[in-house]
Amino acid sequence: MRLERVVRPTWETFRRRFLEPSVPVVLTGVMDPWPAMSKWTFEYVGARLAGRTIAPVILEKGRFRIDLKTGVGVKEMDFATYANHLENTDAPPYYLRLPLEGEAAHIFDDYEEPAYCQRRIFSKKNLWVGGKGASSDLHYDMTHNLVAQVLGRRRVLLFPPDQTRLVYPFPRRTLNWHHSQVHVDAPDLQRFPRYREAQPIELELQRGEMLFIPQGWWHHFESLERAIAVNFFWLTVRLAPAMALSRLAWVANGIRT
Repeated sequence: MRLERVVRPTWETFRRRFLEPSVPVVLTGVMDPWPAMSKWTFEYVGARLAGRTIAPVILEKGRFRIDLKTGVGVKEMDFATYANHLENTDAPPYYLRLPLEGEAAHIFDDYEEPAYCQRRIFSKKNLWVGGKGASSDLHYDMTHNLVAQVLGRRRVLLFPPDQTRLVYPFPRRTLNWHHSQVHVDAPDLQRFPRYREAQPIELELQRGEMLFIPQGWWHHFESLERAIAVNFFWLTVRLAPAMALSRLAWVANGIRT
């Protein structure tokens, strides 16, 4: 399966063809008017965050390091220190995920929230700034996700929900039950033999493109060069019961939510 690339669809077209049937799609042209497309660089982000403490996610060999009780680890530093850690390495030790809320929402306001995130009861935005080789683990979200690539390129793997048993999620009693135990770039097929049957969709997300990832779709990102993106999570009424059940399960197992 190849993902369709659609130029600036209307809300109704997006809802009918992609949102309601839960079909991922690459949207093009939507970001063209954003000032961020001409302004956002590592230097620009560093200048905007000067004097502020950030808390990048700690990576292990370029990948997220996950604790089953506390989730991902972070380390506080300033942006200059963070950028220095990314120089001359194909396995960066950190990956900046900055929630765009509170003061940060006003520091970075050179973009528009897409019209596709409508009819929601909850939303959240994040800025992602990563070096070449930074990657996420394979996981899915309890909300819909729209990823806008402002700078650089990223390789993406997508797996539909019906392949969940093939990617070996962590046990339900852990914080990361929606994460896969498989390292997709170097899968251990002796431990995870069913992964041989998995059939991912692979694509390269280009600068200026948006990727819609429906709730429940497994995804993995890898930065092919220095990259900056902003993503939009949004929860609809239709998705709310599943989100509530997941939170209750974590609380029942004494897991931090």
